[in-house]
Amino acid sequence: MTLTRTRPEPTTAPTATPARTLNDVIPVGVALAVGILWVAMLGFVFSITPAPEGEPSAFAVTVSVIFELALIATLAGLVALRRWGLLASVGAAGIMLGMAALCSLGGHTGGWLVAQYVASGTLLVAGRAAYLQA
Repeated sequence: MTLTRTRPEPTTAPTATPARTLNDVIPVGVALAVGILWVAMLGFVFSITPAPEGEPSAFAVTVSVIFELALIATLAGLVALRRWGLLASVGAAGIMLGMAALCSLGGHTGGWLVAQYVASGTLLVAGRAAYLQA
């Protein structure tokens, strides 16, 4: 009796999909859709914003500046057609949602606050879906 060594049949490994990076190019249609959604939602919310009462706190100003910087990053990323622009969009929508929560804690109520919640939630869900798909 002799022992023979057999070679296993070579198996083909499933083709791995390349990892996506933040610098990947996104389709123009996705960038346009996200950009148009931002313009429509912000336009609607800002059109029904009530007049401010009193001076804003330093915290409110800081959060607003961070939100505006996130919007600039979103715009830059969408114009450059890069995936990081979609991530910036999700971040900006999250900040906007946080701002709505801070407004409700500050005593603001009414349709404007509901519109702010709906707009920021829509932007957050749509931006996340676009980020995961692109």
